[in-house]
Amino acid sequence: MKTNEFIKEDYEEYNDEAGMVKSNLHTIIRSAEELEQLIHDNENMAEWAQEKLAVVKSMIVTVKDYVASEHSRDAAKTVAETTSGATSSASVATSIDGGAGFGNSIFMKRDVPKKAKKK
Repeated sequence: MKTNEFIKEDYEEYNDEAGMVKSNLHTIIRSAEELEQLIHDNENMAEWAQEKLAVVKSMIVTVKDYVASEHSRDAAKTVAETTSGATSSASVATSIDGGAGFGNSIFMKRDVPKKAKKK
C-alpha cells in the first residue's frame, strides 16, 4: 500500500462524523423511550441508576451547548465576512473633523512638509 493510499483510507474512515453522531442519538432516543415505558410511576430506582441517567443528561446537554455555540460562532463569522466586504469608500474614510465629510477625511488631507530653512 502506498503512503497516499493509506492517508486516503484513513481520511475516508472519518468523513461521516455527523452520520455516526445521529446514529448514536437515535439509539439514545430509542433506549430512553423504552426505558421510560419500563419505569412505572412512583417506582423506586437504585441510586446508581439515577446517577447514571443524571450523568448522561449532563453529557448530552454539554455536547448540545458546544454544537450550538459553534454554529452561532460560525454564523456570526459568516455575517462579519459578508458585511466587511460590502463597505463603501465613504464608510472607510474616517473624518478628522468629526464627520465634516469625505473632503476632510484622513485620505484626502494632504499635509505638505515644510522645507527646512537653510542657514
